[in-house]
Amino acid sequence: MLDKSLTFYHFIMKMPRERLALMPEPKLPEGYTFAMYEDGNEVDWARLESQVLEFPSQEKALEYFNREYRDPYRNELYKRCVFIKNPEGKVVATTTAWFMDTSLGHRGWLQWISTDPAEQGKGLGKAVIIRAMQLFKDVEPNSDIYLHTQTWSHTAIYLYHKIGFEAFPIDHVKVQWNNERGYEIMHNGTADALVELEKVFKPELIKSLRDGMLMPNDRERTDWPPAEDIIQA
Repeated sequence: MLDKSLTFYHFIMKMPRERLALMPEPKLPEGYTFAMYEDGNEVDWARLESQVLEFPSQEKALEYFNREYRDPYRNELYKRCVFIKNPEGKVVATTTAWFMDTSLGHRGWLQWISTDPAEQGKGLGKAVIIRAMQLFKDVEPNSDIYLHTQTWSHTAIYLYHKIGFEAFPIDHVKVQWNNERGYEIMHNGTADALVELEKVFKPELIKSLRDGMLMPNDRERTDWPPAEDIIQA
């Protein structure tokens, strides 16, 4: 769940692809199983994302998913979108081993991690992320992996870092959308975010995030490709 008591700052993280080989096998509680996206799971996705307050309603979440994922990229979802089902067969967690064309180039992006609030505390978030990271070895074998989060999701930031993601202090990323909007800006506020996270993280965790920070390399530029139509997101 989002913790809106903190000041909101964007926070981009990165995992070098070499770390994918070090991923442990994901562990699920007895009776829980992994499943890949099937037609109809868009309703489950919308329910989960609205339950964790990523969208104001399930209807808005479903509209977004269908527009940005199902309709243009249905075939990609079958091999990238992961779910966990509980012993009763209900979908209770999800994430997606996705991709985006941005100013970083074509890269893998971990997106839309959520767990049913009634099922939290069972390690499902960690398990579904590790399963998605395993998929990246096949669907984006030549890419480092990135994700975008925010200080309101500080519990998730801790989990991402524990799994192997590091803070990535790039100023911003230009994101190319599959529609008439052209490019949008994905902002990043690494320095401010780390200061804000001092309110909830232990000093040793803040130190680990600072020490492990991955500086942008020559291929990770924010000035390419040029965007004639930039919308502030």
